[in-house]
Parts: sequence; C-alpha cells; structure tokens
Amino acid sequence: MLPKILILLCAFLPEKATGSTVKPLRYNLKILTRLDAGGARNLFEGIVSIDIEATKSTRFIYLNSSDLYILKRKTWLLRWASGKKLSVLQLQKNVREPRVVKLVIELPLRYGEKYTLNMFFSRNFNQKGHGYYASYYDKTPKVFYSMTRFEPEYAQTAFPCFDNPHFRTPYNITMVHDRKFVALTHMPPIKETPYDEIENYVSTTFMGSPPLATHQVMWTLHSLQKVYSGPTATGENITVWSRPHLAKSLAKVAEMTPKLFRNCETLFAYPLPKGPDWSGKLDHIVMPEYTELYSGQGLMVYGEDKVNPGRRGHESLQGMLAELVARQWNGLLVSSSDLNEVYVRDGVNYYLSFQAMGMEKEGYNMTYLLRTRLDVLYYDSLAKEKAIATDVRSTRHQKLRKNKMCLLIHMIKVAISDKLFFKGLQEFIKRYANSSALTTELWEELQRAARQTHQLPIGVSLHTVMESWLKKPGFPLLTVQRDDEKQKVTITQKHYNPKKMDISSKDCWWIPVVYIVKNLPLSQVEWLGCQRKKADILELKHIVNPKDWLLLNVDAAVPLRVLYDSYNLQLISTALLQDFTQIPELSRAQLVDDALSFAWSGLLPYNVTLKVISYLSKETSFVVWETALFHLKNLQGIMRLTTGFRIFKLFMKKLMKPVFKAAIKSLPMKARTSPEIPNIPKIFLNTTKTENKTDSSLPMILYQPACQFEVKECLADAQERFQSAIEQKSISSIPEEIRETVLCRGIRNSLEDDWVMVRDMYFEAKNDKDKSILLNSLSCTTEYWAMQKLLKWALDPEMVPSTLTAGLLSAVMRSSLGYYVGKEFLIANTAAILNRKDFKLILNAFVNVITTKDEFSSLNNRLRSNLPASQKSTISSMLEPALDKVIWRKSLYFDLLKAIRDLTLENGNSNSSVQDSP
Repeated sequence: MLPKILILLCAFLPEKATGSTVKPLRYNLKILTRLDAGGARNLFEGIVSIDIEATKSTRFIYLNSSDLYILKRKTWLLRWASGKKLSVLQLQKNVREPRVVKLVIELPLRYGEKYTLNMFFSRNFNQKGHGYYASYYDKTPKVFYSMTRFEPEYAQTAFPCFDNPHFRTPYNITMVHDRKFVALTHMPPIKETPYDEIENYVSTTFMGSPPLATHQVMWTLHSLQKVYSGPTATGENITVWSRPHLAKSLAKVAEMTPKLFRNCETLFAYPLPKGPDWSGKLDHIVMPEYTELYSGQGLMVYGEDKVNPGRRGHESLQGMLAELVARQWNGLLVSSSDLNEVYVRDGVNYYLSFQAMGMEKEGYNMTYLLRTRLDVLYYDSLAKEKAIATDVRSTRHQKLRKNKMCLLIHMIKVAISDKLFFKGLQEFIKRYANSSALTTELWEELQRAARQTHQLPIGVSLHTVMESWLKKPGFPLLTVQRDDEKQKVTITQKHYNPKKMDISSKDCWWIPVVYIVKNLPLSQVEWLGCQRKKADILELKHIVNPKDWLLLNVDAAVPLRVLYDSYNLQLISTALLQDFTQIPELSRAQLVDDALSFAWSGLLPYNVTLKVISYLSKETSFVVWETALFHLKNLQGIMRLTTGFRIFKLFMKKLMKPVFKAAIKSLPMKARTSPEIPNIPKIFLNTTKTENKTDSSLPMILYQPACQFEVKECLADAQERFQSAIEQKSISSIPEEIRETVLCRGIRNSLEDDWVMVRDMYFEAKNDKDKSILLNSLSCTTEYWAMQKLLKWALDPEMVPSTLTAGLLSAVMRSSLGYYVGKEFLIANTAAILNRKDFKLILNAFVNVITTKDEFSSLNNRLRSNLPASQKSTISSMLEPALDKVIWRKSLYFDLLKAIRDLTLENGNSNSSVQDSP
C-alpha cells in the first residue's frame, strides 16, 4: 500500500512544486504581435526575462507554460553574483500535468542567490477569448484587435511564468506592433521607437508596474480613437477609447469615474496607492461586439452595448463602471487565492457597486437589488439549474453565480448589520492588501466583526452558512404558521420548487430569519439551522399579539420565498390597504413578488393573491411596481389571447388608474438631454426609508401598461405627444423611456401617412437604439400590408440589422394582427431562421406567445424536425417557459377570472362576468 501512496504523491509533485524551488522577483516581458493578416503572420512571439531568487539549492526549476513553443537553445540563466551564463540542458513536460515545464540546469542554483531566467517563446493566436487572443469587429473590412484575459490561469498560455496567485511581482512590458495600433498596458508608455527589423512596426515601452499576480496582468492592441483625455479634479488622467459615434454617450465617463473611486474609498476606508508606481492613469476601452466586463490596474474594458443599453442610459453605464471600480480593491488590491472561486469576488463587487451608486442616486441599490432578486429566484427555481459552486461555463450560469452571490452578500449584511459588515470588509481589505486571500478568510473577517458586538450567535459559523448556499442549487421556502392561543409562531423550511413541492427533499440551508411585527418595527434576527443535513424547526414565542401582523425576511434579506398562513396574510393585506408605508418598501416588493409567484404555481389561491396586491392602486414606489409588472405582464401575455381579457383589462385598469393619474403630473413634457444625478453624500443608504412622495421614475414604468389597459389619461397624453412628433418630423421631443409606447399608440390610431413618416425616420436614424424604437413601433400597425412588409424586412440585413431582428419579431408577436401573421411567417421561414446564429433569440419571440397545448405541440414538432441532432437537446429548456404558460392556462385561468369577479363584487361592482372560455 505504501509504494502506491508514494507513486500517487510523486504524480502530483510537479504541480505542487511549481515555483517552490525559486521565487520570482520581476518580469521583463517583450511581446511582438503580428496581427491583422492571418496565416503565418497571425501569431505572437516574445522574450521573457524573469529575475528569480533560489529558495533552495537545486538544478530544477518548475514553471508554467501551456501551448507555447519554447526553444531550449534560447533558454538560459544569468547568475547575478558572477555574471556567468548557465545553460538549460532539458525542457521536460509532465504527462500528468502538461501545464508544468521542468527546466534542468547545467549547474545547481545556490540557495539565496539571484538569477535571471531568459526564455524565447511563440504561439499562434487563439480565438477562444482567453489568454492572449485576437479577434475582430466589422466585416467590410475586418478590424482586428488583440487583448489579454488571464483569469483564472491563462497567463501561462501567453508567456512562461510562475502562475501562482500568491506571487506578486513588478512587470516591465515592451510591446512591438504595427504602428497603426494603439498599445496599452496598466502603466503609461514612456517611449515609442521604430522597430527596424519589421517595416511600419514600432516598439512601445511602458513604465514598470507595481507588484501584480500573473492573472492580473493586462495589455491590448487596438485601433480605436481617443474620444476623451484629460485630468480629473483629484489628479488622475482618464482616457476613453472608442469608435467616434459613441463620443457623446461617453462624455460622462470622465465625470463618473472619479466620483465612483471616491465612493469606493469611503466604502473600503482604504485609498488606492497614488504614488509613482500607481501612475494615476486610467484607460477606458469600449470595444465593439465585446460582451465581457474586465478590468485591471489602470485599464477597464467593456462593450459598446454597455454604453447605451436601453432606456436607463447613463445610469446603467455608471452602475457598470461602479462594478469595475470596486474590483480595483476587491480583486486587484486583494486577489483570490483560489481562482475557482472568482465568482465570489464578482458577486461581492456587484453588490458593492449598488452601494457605491446608492451614494450618488437615491434608491439605486434597492432597484437593482430587486431586479437581481427577480432574476435569481426565477432561474434558480428551474429544475436543471446547478449549484453556484459548480463551474458551468454557460453565460446563463455565470450570470446566476454572480447575481446569487450578490444576494448572499446582502443576506450577510442584513444579518450582522450594515455597520459591522462594512467594518469587517474594511478589515479584510486592510489585512490582505497587496496580497491574495481565500474566500474563507473573507467570511472569517466578517464573522470576527460580528462577534465583537455579539451580532452573531456562537453556534453560527458564516463559513458553514455560506457553504449551505454555495454547494446546492435552488433556494428555500419558509412556511410560517401562527398559533395565537399558544402565542407561538412555527417556521419551517423546504426546497422551493414551483412545479412540485417535494416534501421528501432533504435539502436545507442556514437562514437568518429577519422579522418585524406591527408594533415592533425594529427588525430582529433569529437563525434557522441545518444540522447534519437536517432542517431545524424555529419556534418563536410571545413575539406577536393576535391582531398584529408578522413580517418575515424584512428588506428581502435572503433569496427565498415566504408562505404565510391565511390569517397572517389577511392581516398583512389589511395593513397594506390601510397604510402601505408601515411595511418597508423592499418587503412590499417581496410580498407582491411572492404572492404572484405562488398564485402562478398554484400554491396560493388567486382570490388571496388579488387581495394582497389590490393596494397597488395607492403604491408610489417604482421598485414595487416594477416587481408587480414583471408578473402581471406575464399574465397579460396569456389573457390578451382569451375571451377573458376584457375582465382582466378592467381589473388592471382599476388597479393602475389612480396611481397613474397622480404619477403623470411628474412626467416631463420634453425629453431629457442629460439626466441629472443628485449628489446625496450618504455612506450607506438606509433601505427602510419611509416614502413621502411619488417616485419620479414611476410614470415612466407605468406608461406602457396604462396605455395598453386604456387608461384615458395615458391615451390622451400619448396622442398629444405623437401629433407633436409628427408635426416636428422628429421623435426627439418624446422622453426616451416612453418613446416606443407613444409611437405605438399613435401608429395604431393614425393614418397611413404617419406610418410612412415613422418608417422614413427609421431609415434616417443613425444609431441602433433609435432604429429599434422606430422599427418596433411600426409593428403596432393594424394594416395587413404594413405588417407583411415588416416581416419581409425582418430577415433582410439590408433593411433590418441582425441585432434588431429578434426585437422586431417580439414586437410583431405582441400585437393582435402580428400574432396571427407572425405564425404564418415562422412556418414559411423556419429553415432560414434556424440557419442564423441568433436563431434562439428569434425563436423566443414565438415561444413567448405560446399559451395552448396545440401551439406548443406545433412548435415543438417543427423544431425537432428541422433542428440538427446536436441542437435538439436545447429544445426542452427553450420551450420550458411556454409549457408553464400552457399549464397555467389549462389549470388556473378560471381561478383568476373568478377571483377578479369576487373582488369586484366585494367592492360593490357587479358588471363583470366570468362566463368566458380560455
């Protein structure tokens, strides 16, 4: 047995020994990039000179190299003490660990002495989006660029190195490249000289960097234009590189960035170094057709779609920048020792970006926290979802990892208090600055801060708490049962599955149960445990009087759902109708979200759910209404295709009319050219604030459904704005957030000439954002010929850019005429659609309107008969939302209509009837 153990141990020695015989002190890296031509020139080559110190007397050096071509005759060492050159006798690859190269030196290295290891290397570019890779945008002609992305362990594919996150060394980088490209690294260039060996090539030398781990190194070559460059008020120099047409949209970047740095300095209580090593420069690189967010010291890279991602414009851009800025502390200043857990860092940064933005724009953190919650609870309830500790490389799962981690950080903050959370985070940054740390060390620091003031019970370990969330998929359902005779509340947990509640599931979580009662608004925290994979039962005694409501998971503290007994839910519904502000804003959003989700899955009768949400006619919170509309629009998509839509529309109109009439008074008559961001110098925004006025964003989000449900104030306002735009032959006077709705309503009720004028505006529009709004609004036509023309354009790239096709077809399928014409279009063009790269996005337009079994079977059969075998495995997941709608319409359609009738009769109106078929 012992020999087997020794053999197994030896098999792992090369990886464990990487860097153990020497310690890197500095990298001198020279990279020559042949970019843009393909073929033999589509490669990079270089020389790396690594200053090292021998940590033991040895003839062997282990370092990392993956897919690089290295010449032994061009690999040698220089001993500092004597200047003697030492040859490398062998370069050995280990079969079990091919990423590790063993260098056999002709003479032993002496313990404590310093040497310089010189290596020549080369490699063809990869197109995989990691390591040092090349890509391009546009096609006529192609515009090439090259970029690095070394996380988690891809630096070894770009140059031989000691790829260990614990090693931090300075870097001196020189880039040799075609002079038409701009070379950028962490540091500013100090000189550019002609490279005589290749015509039109130059050599750009950069200032030496401060110590960095290998995965933090960044450089890029591009041909973007400098659209902004200048110093900030605090002395940094910001340069923005992009295509010229984005210059106006990026004008605010130079103003936003230093504010976000100041906010993060306040959050972390640790300023970034600003000495000569730091350089004080920051380059923003806005790359076309780039879908990632990536940053390092002195560099931020993001895609053009992040600049103008929709109606939120500058706010979304600022939120994205806040995430990248937070990474300068958590991810750069303190990096991860376990690079398999970078999703933890990303989730922390995402959450901290909310906090940084909350200091600039009141309510931002609540809004984005709830949007993230809606996204996570939907996708994490799907049957095929994986635990976030599972590294599935799909974009969907990577997004879920970051978003769910963000919510778990919020859970810790609420459980131990804002003050102690930030104290622990600040101590973590201070303790591990300029080094690497494990995720467990972050939990320990937060726990240490909480224990100092007894905010965390001795029996609760944050490491154990987080393990229970990270290593299993899904989330819990808390069931609350009151027993007022015994003055006891019993709280239990089980795995939430909206389709089938599996009572046999043994999954359980450690959960901070945050609660308030009517006469005790100060939140209390108790812990519901998970001992030896068996869920505890939490009993709370003497906490609530029989006539007082009890509210759990205050401020959406934990990503879970709460199912109350009928009596407590009735007390909450009554409280919301009497004075909704006595329930915190985030908790109201969760109540609405949970009630509508439970009703959709059949866990809660619709007559109970409608009583919970009926108070919305008084609700003034943007975030609560946004949560409600997320679900109500889903119902609308089904109901509009049934004879019961009239009843549903009357209910929605009654729900929305009072609040919309009040909110529309704050709607601007003209479009805002640059949204103002109030300067609110709050370190930590209190999410339990009491509202005393209507949110200025509320009319924007209510405008579309108010017009769809024919609230007359909305219809009149839309018609007035549309006529003004037609007279001016410009849509610029319409606020951007309601532009598509105004145009849609106008086209639906207007003459053919108006449709033609909007069509001409579409052809004249300069950017995709305006084109999308104008094109989608054209689909609101009631003319058959116009709808046919739009569908004819849809697959013609000369008429409709491919990036707008899916949006156009979604808009078409939402209209009454387009629903029927669109199905004919799909049948006629299935083959052409399935041959496109974006076929899944296009198919979603048709999947989203399926509500009957026949429609589902028809599309399912069509896809299975036309898709190649390799794609058929994706059909089930693609059609899952449609199947949910089919099941709902069959089983719960009449329950909703009956609940609307009962609520209407209860309120004294008997004009509605439910004698309709689904």
